[in-house]
Amino acid sequence: MNKRTIAKLCFGLIAILTSIASAQEDDSKDRGKSISESEFLSAVKSSFKVNNDAEWKRFTDPTLTICNKTMDRPSGAQVKQILQREKSSITLPKHGNYMGNWEKGKIWVEGAHGGRIGLPGFADADNPAKPNGANCYACHAVDPNFPQNGNMGPSLTNFGKIRGQSTAIQKYTYEYIFNAKAFNPCSLMPRFGHGEGHLLTAEQIADVVAFLLDPKSPVNLPKRDTP
Repeated sequence: MNKRTIAKLCFGLIAILTSIASAQEDDSKDRGKSISESEFLSAVKSSFKVNNDAEWKRFTDPTLTICNKTMDRPSGAQVKQILQREKSSITLPKHGNYMGNWEKGKIWVEGAHGGRIGLPGFADADNPAKPNGANCYACHAVDPNFPQNGNMGPSLTNFGKIRGQSTAIQKYTYEYIFNAKAFNPCSLMPRFGHGEGHLLTAEQIADVVAFLLDPKSPVNLPKRDTP
């Protein structure tokens, strides 16, 4: 390799490194900037399509607005305001019980349908005629025999075995699933029973409670031996 070729390679390498350094500097500057709520919503709306504009309400309600603006660090006054508002949204199922049918609850816990953004015709669009599921395994371990789970949330295995099935436990579990933000103002857990676009009905939530608490549920039984 002659000196002229080596010089060209060196100049080329210098140009590449300079370009990378410049891009990193620009990226660093961008990371220091914050965007407004309206800029964020504009970007989201241009990127995702919904079946109807009412679906955007679940991204723009007062609680999420406060959590977004404060980076999930609301003031004491804001926390009190959020907890009161979210607690008031919780209602009982028509049958009046906190616990429903654990076998139905198993279906809702495993179901991943619902809560996606997409227009009819897209492969992942929700069919409004099909009941929603909670997709609990995306964040939690629940049934020890279920093949996979996420770890964003705590394990719920042996939930009822550990806590029992008292009325107080039933009520707490039901209300937390219905609206986690009634307990933790900026919780990442979906508010399954909250608002017009709720993901689960009150009856489905009671079924999920039964799946977690009922002694006959696989959640509270030993893991089966596998071959």
